[in-house]
Amino acid sequence: MAKRRLASALEAGKILGSVQIKDIQRTVVPNCHGIFSTMFSSDGSILMSATGKGTIEIHATNNLKPLATLKRDLRSNLPITSLRANPKNTNLVLAVGSDGYICLWNVDTCECVYSFCEEKNVINAVDINTSGGIYATAGKDTDIRVYDFSTHECFVTCHGKDLSEGLSTPSDEVGHGRRIFALKFHPENNNVLVSGGWDKFLKVWDIRVGNRAVRTINGPYICGQGIDLIDNYVLTASWVATNSLQIYDLTSGEMIDTVPFGTKGELKTDYLYCAKYLTKQCVVAGGSGTCDVRLVDINKGELLGNIDNDRRPIQTIDIMGDYMAIGGVGPSITVAEIEMVST
Repeated sequence: MAKRRLASALEAGKILGSVQIKDIQRTVVPNCHGIFSTMFSSDGSILMSATGKGTIEIHATNNLKPLATLKRDLRSNLPITSLRANPKNTNLVLAVGSDGYICLWNVDTCECVYSFCEEKNVINAVDINTSGGIYATAGKDTDIRVYDFSTHECFVTCHGKDLSEGLSTPSDEVGHGRRIFALKFHPENNNVLVSGGWDKFLKVWDIRVGNRAVRTINGPYICGQGIDLIDNYVLTASWVATNSLQIYDLTSGEMIDTVPFGTKGELKTDYLYCAKYLTKQCVVAGGSGTCDVRLVDINKGELLGNIDNDRRPIQTIDIMGDYMAIGGVGPSITVAEIEMVST
């Protein structure tokens, strides 16, 4: 039943004839210690990239010309791990990092508007809901903190599993038992978010019911930006050798499809860090196995195209209109134009 629902949803989108990847551009950020997160502005004119040396590099999308470098603390060289723009005020961008800091940037003025620290935490993920009024963070300490965007006050904490409590709390309601790497709000429900990490569980949260998970889905081993949603279908990218790219029904928790990432006879394994929906029918994913980004047709299970990353692992993907940005281990930032031909 769930797979039939997925097929119906995909049929509502365009039927792909082919995908052409063109106008590939690359730039290098010297001594950046890797690119951990990339994000286009709302109009696609600029690209922001979070680096391993604690900076946000801003480039013009059309030619990758450097425009600015943002850094909260010149003394800190710990990675910025995730970026997210407010959908209602896209010049305001949240950046989180390994030092536990949350920083709100105005990218028009290059000013750090507000910053504070989650003490003793390494933050791996941040997301903002569609209304722009709420954001959430997650990382090493296994707690998910939900904040008011205007006041930056935490009003819900979804606690991680306290292993000392044993099984006193039903396992489907407790939080994560190991560090969290991905966090995603539902695009059509401002109160629902999905998280995943090293404990091989997806947790579904509704902030209206407090700190109790409303659903637990067993399976995905999330080690990066490996969760995306479209309608009620959760795309996951797992750091495993095979069957790494899967789709789950958010309402039932059922795994409804495994999307082939590798090609027949290929010796390289998957080991994915990140994935995104390009359309309802096409997904994009990358990791440390093949060290490229691949575009895959969900219905046909066919590889539509790929972009190499100089044989270095992929850690981040962003898509805006016809443009895709990728980054990963190494100093390169890549932007490509994607032309989709429908039939």
